[in-house]
Amino acid sequence: MKEKADTWQMELTQLTWKFEKLLQDYDLTRLNLKPAPNHWSPMEIIHHLVLVNTSYFPTFDQLVENTHQSPFLGKIPFIGKKMGQMILEANKKPQKIKTFKTWEPSGSTYNNDLLTAFFKQQDELSVYIQDLDHLLDQNLMIRSPANDWIFYSLDDAFEIIITHEKRHLNQLEKILK
Repeated sequence: MKEKADTWQMELTQLTWKFEKLLQDYDLTRLNLKPAPNHWSPMEIIHHLVLVNTSYFPTFDQLVENTHQSPFLGKIPFIGKKMGQMILEANKKPQKIKTFKTWEPSGSTYNNDLLTAFFKQQDELSVYIQDLDHLLDQNLMIRSPANDWIFYSLDDAFEIIITHEKRHLNQLEKILK
């Protein structure tokens, strides 16, 4: 358990550093510029990551407070495991994926407050990984914050979040380089 949490925290630290290193070289005008009409700007990508990651925080809070209720179908772990693996695999592919409406960026022009919020939620995510370490490797099922009918293990949730960040870091690198 501890090894898994340590690995995710190390990956998250590296990702955060890479995001910071990449974004610091550009002004807000460039970061708010869309590469094409139907594509997100770098700041929209950051906003999307904030929306996705922070949408997990209420569930993580319930787990910390021991008030979380697993989904009814979560009593059949192989279903949740299959859902988690499907989402993970989709995030590893280079093809564009349609996101849930709740996770779409607002499309406005952003300022440095968004970058501050992003790095703050990265720190919060790291704390959640540490605080929930004792619940890993237990096939504990949680609902997707975007859809109650989608559920997967807590372990898969952290893996999905990290993989999703890697995906969007790669996207940002292509847009900005």
